[in-house]
Amino acid sequence: MVLNEIELRVADLAAHGTSVPAIAELLGVSANAVADHLTAVYLKLGPRAS
Repeated sequence: MVLNEIELRVADLAAHGTSVPAIAELLGVSANAVADHLTAVYLKLGPRAS
């Protein structure tokens, strides 16, 4: 599955260690919206072995 633009941005910020509240502030959305986007990312990508 392909990530949409906001999912990709949220995933990138999270992967670089940005906290959910900080991502929310940067993107001008609620922390709940960020959590929802992260959930969508996890569901689309699924677990991956390191």
